Amino acid sequence: MHIPDGLLDLVSIVVLWIVTVLIMVLGYFRMGKMFEREDSEKLVPYIGVLAAVIFAFQFVNYPVPGGTSGHLVGGTLVAVILGPWASVIILFLVLLVQSLFGDGGITALGANTFNMGIIGGIIGFYIVVGIIKVFNKTSMDKTVKITISTAIGSYVSIVLAAFVCGIELGISNVVPYNVAIPAMVYWHLLIGIGEAIISALIIYYILRVKPTLIITQNIMGVQ
Repeated sequence: MHIPDGLLDLVSIVVLWIVTVLIMVLGYFRMGKMFEREDSEKLVPYIGVLAAVIFAFQFVNYPVPGGTSGHLVGGTLVAVILGPWASVIILFLVLLVQSLFGDGGITALGANTFNMGIIGGIIGFYIVVGIIKVFNKTSMDKTVKITISTAIGSYVSIVLAAFVCGIELGISNVVPYNVAIPAMVYWHLLIGIGEAIISALIIYYILRVKPTLIITQNIMGVQ
């Protein structure tokens, strides 16, 4: 899903950069509340470890017709652990480093962060929240609720991000909509399965070993 330099038109680049920067500024101030916690000194290395994990996930790319690529994203995973705003900032930093090594364009960084951080992270997170609200009406175990919700949210968000990426490529006249959108969505319907399984396994493990690391449980309204 990394869009390289030279594919998007100038208007798309500027608009997506503006939206991404505004969301990150908002996220920066929202994340400030996280560092008011008594154990906040543990958050910095924790964030660093998560960023490294996501970097490793995205290091393996699969070529996708239309000039871009597919890979595991991890936006919803990070959002469930640290919150949606942290997800956007972490994904931006990961994508920035990757762009310096030619994996995704620097000019397209706003678009890539929008797709993977905002849609994959923020939208994915609130999909998880919505599913948890439905599960709260059942007697399902708390750990199972969060795990299954994360799997579904991860899957839906990565397919949605691929759909939006296809639209961006179509708007920029890279390839026709009827080629870009089906190609992106089709491959990510498959890639999303791996995303869902890996995200769910990581969340399940954390909940079993040290559930306090999932600091969004109150925000998600888990009962």
